Amino acid sequence: MIRRIFSVLLDCVYPTVCCQCEALLDGDVPMCDACYTSAVRISDGYCKVCSEDFDGVFSENPVCPNCHSLEFSFEYAKAALKNTGANRQLVLTYKYGKRQYLVRVLAKFCAEVLEEDPRFKGIDNAVLVPVPLHWWRKFRRGFNQSELLSKELSTLTGVPWRDMLKRDRYTTTQTRLSRGERLDNLNGAFSVRGEVEGFRSIIIVDDVFTTGSTSEECAKVLKKEFPKLENIVVLTVLRG
Repeated sequence: MIRRIFSVLLDCVYPTVCCQCEALLDGDVPMCDACYTSAVRISDGYCKVCSEDFDGVFSENPVCPNCHSLEFSFEYAKAALKNTGANRQLVLTYKYGKRQYLVRVLAKFCAEVLEEDPRFKGIDNAVLVPVPLHWWRKFRRGFNQSELLSKELSTLTGVPWRDMLKRDRYTTTQTRLSRGERLDNLNGAFSVRGEVEGFRSIIIVDDVFTTGSTSEECAKVLKKEFPKLENIVVLTVLRG
């Protein structure tokens, strides 16, 4: 009750505004309906393996040139949003600007994928598994963006989440590394610390999918630990 009263008083002094256009808001989702609707989704014309979007003529189940020559431990990855300036800034502000409240809108974009993409709708008995941060990086940042996303997504969709992976080794930032360098950088960085508890499928959750190296390393250790899993797939907010 005290928290609720304090929240109402705080809203009176500092009204909630849209994180993009700064329009006044009534609800607890930090984005107005207009900005939410205008956010560019990945819906048509994308690689069915990595969700890289492309223009022009494409087949019914297109695969991008990169994925033609690669093998992944996960079946496919799907991002909710295209890599536009506004979408990218939204994720960067959440992750590096430490605006944790933005998870409420980012999780809504991911929930659309779970509820509308036929491939995800066809997955039964699944669990959301966030990509872990090393304890030192989590301490410095103050939170794990993928963990918060998984919790909020679980609340919106009812799909349970488990903290099933552990990051054993601190790794340098991967921003300027190639895919091969990223894979080398992440080799042996993750381990499994939980059980699947009867779940048949795992949905790896992260904020951004760029080269797929992080998702690949997570999927590899999960597949090795639980070889009887029916599905290991990836869901992210943004396609980098």
